[in-house]
Amino acid sequence: MIKKLKSYKISMKRKFLVPLIILIIVLSVILLNIFEVKNSGVTQLTLGGSNPGGSAYVVGTAYTQIINKYIPYLNVTHEVTAGGKENIDLIIHDEIDFGCGMSAFLYEAYNGLGDYENNPNEKLRAMIPWFEYPMQIIVRKDSNIKSISDLKEKNISINVKGSGGYKAATEVLSTLGLYENDNYNAYYLSFDESTDEMKLGNIDAIFINTSAPVPAIISLGTNVDFDILNFTEEEIQKVIKKYPYYTKGTLKANTYENIKYDVNTLTSYTILFTSSKVRENIIYDIVKCIWEHREELALAHSSQENLNEELVKNSILGIAPIHDGAMKFYKEIGILKED
Repeated sequence: MIKKLKSYKISMKRKFLVPLIILIIVLSVILLNIFEVKNSGVTQLTLGGSNPGGSAYVVGTAYTQIINKYIPYLNVTHEVTAGGKENIDLIIHDEIDFGCGMSAFLYEAYNGLGDYENNPNEKLRAMIPWFEYPMQIIVRKDSNIKSISDLKEKNISINVKGSGGYKAATEVLSTLGLYENDNYNAYYLSFDESTDEMKLGNIDAIFINTSAPVPAIISLGTNVDFDILNFTEEEIQKVIKKYPYYTKGTLKANTYENIKYDVNTLTSYTILFTSSKVRENIIYDIVKCIWEHREELALAHSSQENLNEELVKNSILGIAPIHDGAMKFYKEIGILKED
């Protein structure tokens, strides 16, 4: 009986001792890694991206890879997020260091407008552009819709609620006198769902605000002859006056095989933004690194071929203050002039 009791006690000790040893080993490894990072001079940063599969996620991944490759004292982690507005909120609460999103979200958050009404967030800073979005209003060629005003009383897909595309559609259309579900019937569909419904004749127009060409629209062209509506100069200026984060743009002829003409339109931008709390030398080194490795960046996503002086001026000026580190670099290369 005594032997059995001793054997039981030894067994119980082993039962609790093994997990304890494993826990001690795991904690030791974690503490060692923290100690090594802390003493290696490497600064840990987080970039808020978007959902996997989109252009912004691809570009965000490329950014982190290039920064980590060429700036030895930085280690940037790319975090999956819901995109622009969430990234703004994460920066405001000091949960990430950088974030991407439509310039519209940064403009409103910094100035205390829209969802941030009377609550400006003055530590937000613009950093560097990612890409531009030409607005595309797709209609069937055999329809009677030839202008923006012809959209009245029509069935229009304006993207999923809460998305950047939805924001652009409602802002632009309402500025031109077309209010959601008052002057037209709004449908909240993804790109693929929109083209499916247009093929069936259930919707009359698709408002798209993303990089072109859009695969879903290319696919639509195999079944439906479509046009893309032009904005008049008056319409363009009316929108820009109300929403300064949009600019005049052009969707080039042959972006889609059957569209042989330039389309006069509006353009919005996805940019990288940050906080004034991030050190000037870090932002300077990141912007300089990205600028000097644009060709490598373009291998990851073709939109990065357009990262140039014009894109910088069109996308981030007047949206929010430019971070001192980014401003220092832009002045050095002559994009922005000394005050």
